Amino acid sequence: MRISLGTVSLLTHIRLLFLFAVAFVLLAAGLSLYLRASSKMPELTVISPKLAVYRADAAAYDTVVIGTSRTLYHVIPEILEAGMAAEGCRAPKVFNFGVHGLTGAEQDWLIDEILSIGADHLKHIILEDPLPEARDIANVTSERGRYFHGPSLWPASLASIQSFPESLPKRFFRTGIFLYGVGYDLSGVGRAAATAFPDQTEGVDATEAFRIEDGFEALDELDVPDILARRQDFLDNPQKFTDALALYANGVSPNLPARAAYMERKLRELEARGLQASLYVSPDPLELDRTPQVAEMLRKQAPDLQILNYNQPDKYPALFERAIWHDFSHVTRAGATRLSETMGRDLCAASTPIEERTANAVR
Repeated sequence: MRISLGTVSLLTHIRLLFLFAVAFVLLAAGLSLYLRASSKMPELTVISPKLAVYRADAAAYDTVVIGTSRTLYHVIPEILEAGMAAEGCRAPKVFNFGVHGLTGAEQDWLIDEILSIGADHLKHIILEDPLPEARDIANVTSERGRYFHGPSLWPASLASIQSFPESLPKRFFRTGIFLYGVGYDLSGVGRAAATAFPDQTEGVDATEAFRIEDGFEALDELDVPDILARRQDFLDNPQKFTDALALYANGVSPNLPARAAYMERKLRELEARGLQASLYVSPDPLELDRTPQVAEMLRKQAPDLQILNYNQPDKYPALFERAIWHDFSHVTRAGATRLSETMGRDLCAASTPIEERTANAVR
């Protein structure tokens, strides 16, 4: 068979083009990784100011609650501490490290950061079941999304995706979004410009607000358009709240055993580092088909673990009264007070023998 000179020339050009593309990708990825390593952490809403507050006074805290916006807006440290003291327990000093939209991989990163800062003082970490990894390209290409798609978090992201209680096709799609985020990060698009010309825009400094209430923030006291819009939607659609409550009895998510095993690994890893570890499940009507079932499955397979499962309308009806809810996933300050009191009492009951609680109460 004869191969014309034109065909040889075309194959040569294709080969050269392929080699050029590979070299370009390797160069771009290498440069991007170098710039990542040589750049400081970007200013991230909630995460950065909370780290600053915690770093400045880490010695004061022996307990940290780590979770999503359900933690940020639901756990009032002062009330939780008072709840424990009222039951006769030694009141801990609690810091609320709730972060809106916190995913499993981000939670792993945050645990390491908190332990690196407060390892000498921390005794107890309370984890909320985190949110899934992103299913939206806009999220993985944001500044925060890009920061948390670095190579060190690839295993954590994949573990989070594979454990999440949803169908295999949905997890497959979420994996695709993750890979897109990895590709975007490694491409270095915009990274050199951002490094050379950092954003000089001054954002809202939330450090003082987080310092005053040890990381807690009351959602119903924020005058923010998006939050106000969610509030109005909640007021305009009472049936949606009722329908969400029905998920508790009628809906069961797939892949629950994998999620229970995932959360147990997280708690066991903390125990291996010499810490008391607890799982906290916040009331959340939109997650009634997922988080309570994961917690109860974990309770059965690991009865020695401390599990605080408040996403159960039948056991905690007072936490699901519509009057204390600000929107479909978050309570008001009044609701947070009610939850934090309950959480403090339960933590005391679960961690201290009754004889010791009685003795402490007498003193």
